[in-house]
Amino acid sequence: MKKMITLKSLFAGSICLLTGALQAQSSMPADTSTFKPGGNVWGYLFGDYAMKTQNDSLGRGGGNVQYKTPASLNSGNVVSAANPTPANTQSNAFQIRRMYLGYDYNISPKFSASVVLANEQTLLANNQNTTYVKYAFLKWSNIWKNTNLILGQYQTCSFATAFGTEPLFGYRASERTLLDMHNIDGSTDLGASLEGRIWQQSNNAEDVKPSLVGYILQIGNGNSATPSVAPFKKVRANLFVAFMNQKLVLGVYGDYVTQQYSPYHTSNTTLKAYASFKTEAFHIGVEAFQQTNQNSDIYQVYTKATNTWSKNDTATGVQIGVSVFGSVKLIKNKLNMFARYDMYNPDTKWNTNNNYSKAYAGITGSNMTSTTFYTQTFLNAGLDWTPDKRIHIMPNVWYNAYNSMQSTAGPDFTGKAYSSRMVKDEDVVYRLTFYYLFNSSKKVSNNGFY
Repeated sequence: MKKMITLKSLFAGSICLLTGALQAQSSMPADTSTFKPGGNVWGYLFGDYAMKTQNDSLGRGGGNVQYKTPASLNSGNVVSAANPTPANTQSNAFQIRRMYLGYDYNISPKFSASVVLANEQTLLANNQNTTYVKYAFLKWSNIWKNTNLILGQYQTCSFATAFGTEPLFGYRASERTLLDMHNIDGSTDLGASLEGRIWQQSNNAEDVKPSLVGYILQIGNGNSATPSVAPFKKVRANLFVAFMNQKLVLGVYGDYVTQQYSPYHTSNTTLKAYASFKTEAFHIGVEAFQQTNQNSDIYQVYTKATNTWSKNDTATGVQIGVSVFGSVKLIKNKLNMFARYDMYNPDTKWNTNNNYSKAYAGITGSNMTSTTFYTQTFLNAGLDWTPDKRIHIMPNVWYNAYNSMQSTAGPDFTGKAYSSRMVKDEDVVYRLTFYYLFNSSKKVSNNGFY
């Protein structure tokens, strides 16, 4: 309880301090004499022709991992003495992974509204595409100087807002960013968002002073685009600084949400740091996160001497991940090359001698062994050809390797020999990705250079 009160007090205090500091600044009213209400329709789409040449034999890849094998297709696919060559190792398909249709309307100089319909693959459900309202919000611009208030279904500042890792790094058409891929946070939430600039000035590319210092404070359901009746709300905060005419961006992010108080207190706390640097020739970025899942693991301890298990106990799990991204211009305005490397561990506190029945980053159920506890190493690399500035054709390789955390020397929870399990395996996909956007008045960054 004390932790939640402290974080809420810090959140409220930050708003008050920033409000007082920014309201103290004088501002001149904008010229509204020529304003006319009006709107803009826009949208984009990306998808692939994908050929999967290697299947992970245990069908791993939780969260939003794109090419994990659905359970319905993975029966009989586990490597064993009786099944040394798993089935379903190759497949290919055309697929639309995302389509956005958006409408932005300027109501007045102070107020605007936006709505976005999305058709996307539901990786956490049945792998089928679903159409739903992704964003729908009212924006009150300059509620005080350099500060906007957003109410409704907004973009979260964990990675999706301006000066966050998704727009900074670009290439969302190729893959989700680290936090999105592992379901650490969603890109949308329902609630209130305060976005502002603490400091802003124009400078040249060689100036070491910041171009701007900005912040975003948010409170929401913490349930993405799904309706929620939970009594606990999720708070998020993002602070970022841009240097050298916004070529160098440094940022930190944090969030907190309570899951329950009874029968024991569970909560999630996320911390993230990131950096992005781009020039006319190349772009490089890195982000690293840690999420602490308080009392999220339920387990029993095995005592080998007596061949007995203890009563259920709880432990705190810690997820960590690092992502490094880079892109290079090969032919100006025509051809880029991009690459990305991720490392992810779902629970650094996991103990190979325990029998887990629940873990926040795993799957609820008994005998959670190599199928549910594994690290991941992700690679994605390709070319980006732009025959038109709003059309991208990207041949690329998608690779995700899984390494089970269960030790072969640990207790046998299932009665099966560990030698019959595939401890290390990978998914390998070769893709031709296509991406385009329409309505040239809408700027939607893809490759991180513009």
